[in-house]
Amino acid sequence: MSYSLILVSLVVVFFCVLYGAIQVGRYVGKRDHSDEGGSRSGAAAIEASVFALLGLLVAFTFSGASQRMVERRNLLVQEVNAIGTAWLRIDMINAADQPGLREQFRRYVDERINYYRNVADLDQRDVIANNVGAIQKEIWASSMQAATRSTPPFAAAYASAVNEMFDVSTAQTVAQKVHPPIVTYLFLAILAVVCGYFVGLNLAKGGRGGFIHQALYALVMTTALYIIIDFEFPRIGVIRIDQNDALLVAQRDSMNDPPGQSQQR
Repeated sequence: MSYSLILVSLVVVFFCVLYGAIQVGRYVGKRDHSDEGGSRSGAAAIEASVFALLGLLVAFTFSGASQRMVERRNLLVQEVNAIGTAWLRIDMINAADQPGLREQFRRYVDERINYYRNVADLDQRDVIANNVGAIQKEIWASSMQAATRSTPPFAAAYASAVNEMFDVSTAQTVAQKVHPPIVTYLFLAILAVVCGYFVGLNLAKGGRGGFIHQALYALVMTTALYIIIDFEFPRIGVIRIDQNDALLVAQRDSMNDPPGQSQQR
């Protein structure tokens, strides 16, 4: 399933709906002649309130989406650092157990890279997350066995690093699934359509209504909603954080056996 194609299709549909709402507003405005007295001022107050609510909701949704994207990016950096620390601390445990643990670590990082590359595929990423969980259990079981054959202070430091590596991974997996309720976006879209109706109404009342004015509102609101969704899912649209995955790939490339062990193998 191509989520990028779905997103683009939704953008096109939403633009058409907004433009249609403006046309409906223009049609009603041209047929409505009750424009005198206090009725118009009262309607203007209602319209101003609705537009203010739309602006406030867009601002809060935009801010929240961008903040969540930054948090996911920061978690990825933390995960790379945690993996690097745990990898280095393998040297602190029993030498005979180190080769097997290093191989498990490499498999683990390979799966984490695979997870990020498929994070936009909701079904596939859950399968990969389960594989990651299975490897985590293998690493932990092997680590506990190795700890019993290692110097206690060194074993404790290594176990702490492994635990931190797993914790950050879990936090990142959860962060990928944290989004505002779908009703938030539905309400935002409905509010934009209502405001589009008011735009058409006012264009008709003012004797204006050129194509540029109508298309500009529809384009601006559609773009704003697209950017918000793009921030929420920064791997399926224009706004992307894929370049951050290079940090994890670089970490994987550096995970080589020490010279002595590589010769033995």
